[in-house]
Amino acid sequence: MTLMLLLCVLAAFLELDTTCAGQFLISRPLVAGSVLGALTGNFFIGLQLGVFIELIYLDFLPIGGVVPPSGAITAALAVLLFHFFDVPAHFAFFFAVALGILFSFAQKRIRRYRGALLPSLEQGLIKGAIAPAALIAQSLFLEFLAAFAFLMAALTIIGPLYTLYAPYMPNRFDIAFQFSYFIVPWVGLSVLFISFSTKPKAD
Repeated sequence: MTLMLLLCVLAAFLELDTTCAGQFLISRPLVAGSVLGALTGNFFIGLQLGVFIELIYLDFLPIGGVVPPSGAITAALAVLLFHFFDVPAHFAFFFAVALGILFSFAQKRIRRYRGALLPSLEQGLIKGAIAPAALIAQSLFLEFLAAFAFLMAALTIIGPLYTLYAPYMPNRFDIAFQFSYFIVPWVGLSVLFISFSTKPKAD
C-alpha cells in the first residue's frame, strides 16, 4: 500500500507537467508508463502500455481551453492496475483509457470552478492581499491533490472490483479484449498517418 501511495504521488507530480508547470514532456504516456513500469519491475509492460496510450493520445493537444485525456494519469492507472491487482494488460489498458477520459471531465469542472474565482483573485492581487507566489503554489498543489485523489480512488475501486468479478468473466470477453488491445497500435498508426498526410487547403 505504501508503494502504491508513493507511485500515485509520483504520477500526480508528472501530471502537473501536462499543462500546469514545466511542459518538459515527462507527462507523456511513453515516459510515465516506462518510469512507473521500471519502478514496479515491469519495464517492458510499462513501455508497451505507454506506447499504446501514446498512439491513441498523440493527436490530442492541450491547446487553449481544450482538456484532453491525461496521458500521465492513464499510463499510471494501466501500469498500477497491472502491478498491484494483476489486471492483464489488455484489460488494464481499456480501464485506464476510460478513467483517463473521466479525469478530463473532472478537470473541466475544476477549471470552471477556478474560473469563477478569477475576478476575486485578481482584486486580491491588485490590492496586495494575495501573494503571486503563494497563489501559484496553491494552484499547483490543488491540481496535484486532485490527480492524486483520482488515482487512489480509481485504483481502490477498479482493482478490487476486477479481482472480485474476474473468476466469473466469460472467456469470450477476455478474447475480445485481447484482440482489441493488439489492434490498438494499428489504429493509432493509421490516425497518425492520416494526420501527417493531410494537406492544408489552398486559400
